[in-house]
Amino acid sequence: MIAVAPLVAWFMVLLIVGLAGLFARQQLRTLRELPHKADLAPEDRIYLSRQAWRRLAGCGLLVAIAVMISVWYLSGQDMDIDKLGDAIQARRAAGEVQLTPEQERAKQFFAFYWIAVLLLLFVLLILMAFDLNAIRRFAARHSRQIRDDRRAMLERELAALRRERGPRRGDPSMN
Repeated sequence: MIAVAPLVAWFMVLLIVGLAGLFARQQLRTLRELPHKADLAPEDRIYLSRQAWRRLAGCGLLVAIAVMISVWYLSGQDMDIDKLGDAIQARRAAGEVQLTPEQERAKQFFAFYWIAVLLLLFVLLILMAFDLNAIRRFAARHSRQIRDDRRAMLERELAALRRERGPRRGDPSMN
């Protein structure tokens, strides 16, 4: 019988590595093209550069997570932990609560290994939060700039219209 968990894990590993490679390629292209974009404001250039480096770090974390998952299954740890679980259940059924030192070490290794994987995932989520916050600040800055440009344009058009019409009676701008 074919175990489904390792197949799902390998599919996840291949998907994660593929996506990390795709995203890393896009970010490297951004970093390579950035010096050639003369029309970018300095703030935008800094934003795009930092964004690319943040995302490359995220790709590195994705690859690290994929490597840890694949090492777990390549080394056969999934089978060992299944055997350990069966042994622990058998000991509990027999009324024995205490684990052997070897079982205790295996249990701790399992816990620490997957805690490390989860910590990498947590760091990736924190990095994503920083990226989302940077996107929010970038959008707010550009929204303010568009609003200010629009206001300046309307004021220029209004001044031009007033000049074309000439002075009117009761117009406060005549004073």
